[in-house]
Amino acid sequence: MQKNIKKALVIIPMVFLLCMSFVGTMAMADDNVNQTSTVDSGNKQGSSSENVKSSDSEGKDAVKNTETTQSKDTANTSEKNNQGKSTSSIDENDNQNQNSETSTIEILPAWQNLHWKWYYVTKDGILKKTGWFKEKDVNPNADNSNEFYLGSDYSATIGWKKIDGSWYYFNEVGIKQTGWQYGNYGWFYLDKNGIMQTGWLNDKGYKYYLNGDGIMLSGKQYIDGKWYFFAQDGSLKKGFFTDNGISYYSKDDGEMATNQWVTTKSNKYYVKADGTLATGYAIIDGQAENFDSNGRYIGTAKMKDYLFVEHLNVGDADCAFIKLPNGETVLIDTGTPESSDKLVSFLRGQDLKQKDGKGVIDYVIVTHAHSDHIGGLAAVLSNFNVGKVYMPDIAKMKNWYSGIEETAENRSDIEMMKYDFEVYNRAVAAMKLKDMEFITPKHGEFVDKEKILQFVQSGKDFGGIGSDKLAQYYWGINENSAIVYLSYGDLQELFTADMEWNSEKDFWTNDLLGGRKVDVLKVPHHGNDTSSTVDFLRYLKPNIGIISRSKESANDNEAHKNLVSNGINTYETSGSDEGISIYTTKDNWTLQQK
Repeated sequence: MQKNIKKALVIIPMVFLLCMSFVGTMAMADDNVNQTSTVDSGNKQGSSSENVKSSDSEGKDAVKNTETTQSKDTANTSEKNNQGKSTSSIDENDNQNQNSETSTIEILPAWQNLHWKWYYVTKDGILKKTGWFKEKDVNPNADNSNEFYLGSDYSATIGWKKIDGSWYYFNEVGIKQTGWQYGNYGWFYLDKNGIMQTGWLNDKGYKYYLNGDGIMLSGKQYIDGKWYFFAQDGSLKKGFFTDNGISYYSKDDGEMATNQWVTTKSNKYYVKADGTLATGYAIIDGQAENFDSNGRYIGTAKMKDYLFVEHLNVGDADCAFIKLPNGETVLIDTGTPESSDKLVSFLRGQDLKQKDGKGVIDYVIVTHAHSDHIGGLAAVLSNFNVGKVYMPDIAKMKNWYSGIEETAENRSDIEMMKYDFEVYNRAVAAMKLKDMEFITPKHGEFVDKEKILQFVQSGKDFGGIGSDKLAQYYWGINENSAIVYLSYGDLQELFTADMEWNSEKDFWTNDLLGGRKVDVLKVPHHGNDTSSTVDFLRYLKPNIGIISRSKESANDNEAHKNLVSNGINTYETSGSDEGISIYTTKDNWTLQQK
């Protein structure tokens, strides 16, 4: 028994020492293997198939997104897929391999990953070359024609690189890519030379559009003054198509049709101002028409209940006339004193209700007291019987220039305020002659008996705006404007007067519409850059924007860019002598400009 115990005491330490020796040998081998990461040209070629977009229409939604594409504006220094433990130099690596018990066998020339960058290594060391490079340039036996771009440190470029004015993309191992590529911002297309494309692109029978950053567009887009619609895979839509259950029509060249009849071999359709097909009962060019649920034309119909809106052409001013289905009439703003004769003439032609030999305007809403909104009120009161006149108390004119000494620097501001104050006082005098007073509208209050029109402004006094102390309160009443929401049948329209940034932000952050939709937006402040912020437009999501201004003031400013970039078709009141007409039934609304 004692002998066996002694034997065991001798054997156990020996086994333990042998195990520890084996573990140490394996650890040393692993360290040596990981000292150098070498990839031959065949393996590097195999990585080039990742991150490629299929060019056929069915495959465009399948993405092999196996890498993170870097921004064109950032340095391409991300880690590669092969992150072996690198040495500081090739010579040091060679010495370590020679001295280790186990060593890797290198096949040169080959690509090596050193400090997370790819270098091409020959028997003489790192290839010291910059610019374009193909492996066949130094290795006639290379079995690929991959192209790389070597930087100033001789490493292969990774990600986006601008070379001689053109953008190129190199994958995670530095191979120049061609065809469709998917990055952080969307799909890109690189031609056969690897150059990123912009503008119109034809690929395998489909048409696409790539913006200035090379990104493929989808959805409704405004390009060179025309509207187009692209599918989710980027292909241009033509003919009849549906999106989110809504039917549209685009011409043979892809331009979206608006305000026109479309005739096929067997049917007839009408495309409305927003590009959608009319269904049900619609009023077109003053005639009632019927369509089935698919938009096919059935025939003429008898005129019945409808709502009519006319955005008058009154120059750089606002004036909208509304006739409700029950016959009540509304004016939202009255234009300038100079356009008052045109307004009176228009109203006399609207088959108004009569009282004491004069036409009746049931409600007048003066959104604020600037002369381009209140200027025609005195003429309206003189020529028609007016029921109620609304205007926010915080949006009235005051003598803000009183006591201010006129100088060459402030003369134009003082003259502007003097003129507007005079126009305002004439309107106040006309109200007194009729023994009328302005009614201050409240948020949520309905204007008419059928509750079609509702005040939705916050009622806050936003104070002065701008850095000009003399005129800051004069301009500030823009922010205090009355805002009116119209909802009848298929039409929801928002009349925004001269809202600017502050009141726009207050409107959307406080959700003053309560989730209700907007089809037509009377664009704030005549389309000036003081308004139509991106956040405000994204909150409203309108299809149509109506800009009330003169031809001379029309321009593609920042506000206009915000409108079209959010898919909003814009119409100018100056586009015709009369303005813009909207006819609304329970089924449809149509917009016409003659």
